[in-house]
Amino acid sequence: MLHRFSGLDAGGDVLAFCRWSQERLPLAVSIEEPRIPKALEDEFAPKPAGLYVHAVERALAAWEAALGGLVTFRRTGPGETATLRIRLLGEMAPTPEPDVAVLGTTPLGGACRAHGFDPTGKRLLVQYSVQEVRLYVADSFGLLTEDQVERVALHELGHALGMRGHSPIPADLMYEVARDGSLAAALTPEDVRSFVALYQIPNGTVFGRSRPVEAAVPVPAGPPAGAPRLTAEPRQDLRHGFALRLPEGWMQMETPYGVIAIDGLTWDYDASLQVIARGYPTAEAYLARNQDAHVGRGVLRARRERAFGQRRAVQLIVEGRIGETVEEVTVIEAPGGRVLVVIADCPADLYPAYAPWFEAVLRSIELRAPAAREGA
Repeated sequence: MLHRFSGLDAGGDVLAFCRWSQERLPLAVSIEEPRIPKALEDEFAPKPAGLYVHAVERALAAWEAALGGLVTFRRTGPGETATLRIRLLGEMAPTPEPDVAVLGTTPLGGACRAHGFDPTGKRLLVQYSVQEVRLYVADSFGLLTEDQVERVALHELGHALGMRGHSPIPADLMYEVARDGSLAAALTPEDVRSFVALYQIPNGTVFGRSRPVEAAVPVPAGPPAGAPRLTAEPRQDLRHGFALRLPEGWMQMETPYGVIAIDGLTWDYDASLQVIARGYPTAEAYLARNQDAHVGRGVLRARRERAFGQRRAVQLIVEGRIGETVEEVTVIEAPGGRVLVVIADCPADLYPAYAPWFEAVLRSIELRAPAAREGA
């Protein structure tokens, strides 16, 4: 629950509690309905997007009930600016490592700001604000159930309400998500007591002091300088009939539909590249059904015709679909009535540095006939 503040005085770092002030309650919340692409829907039992909105509404009501009115929410009306924006994303959750899908995120950088001490010196004058919560409605197995989304929403709302880290108790809903992606079904008494205590004590209460954390050696962001360096041996995917060379040092993992590569730490990476094989006869056929999902609420900066060897491709450049990022979506026509979809992304300010690496990977792709399925 504690937030660390540096440089307020000469006494070392200050550890204090920080959360929404009573003046900001009830929190004005907007819930953005997901746009679910046809590729993720079950054609025999499609899920209305509104079901996921109701799941978030249940999560909000559960927090209000559990905290006995210490925290309250209200839905925003038409044209009203929300204090907290809850975005339901109709797309597959990112998988930074095998068997781990990041089903929700709540950016907390700069959420709590301190403006010095009050006259007693026992409390910081703090201002707390969280802009948005992001919830994905699909993983590698397809669309999530409403119950799954409700659990993820409960967990992420806990972060938005002031928990910077995670509970150390595995049974708690606010425990760090396990490798199998499981979450507790509901708030536990320990979860509730933590937040009741947070919202009953004066905001900014100082817990104690700590020696300043030594500054870590800065790690240069972005790829190494110089020409892109790819692996010497191509990665083969016999299931889907392609091979490619990925950047040296990037973490690689197989998915049911292809491969993912990531540049960076498990949970904090600068760039990623995903290859997905899909059953569409042409790039136009794929984009006619899926382009809106790839653009989302971002901006389509370019759509251009490409060629890779004898194979035709269409490439989209999308900016701002999720945060300040740039995504390259390249749809390459492959043998056998298939397309290979290559999605590369990185922060917008690093795109000029990563673009040659993305291009080098695209140029390394070799297309072949996929292996025959058993029983085919």
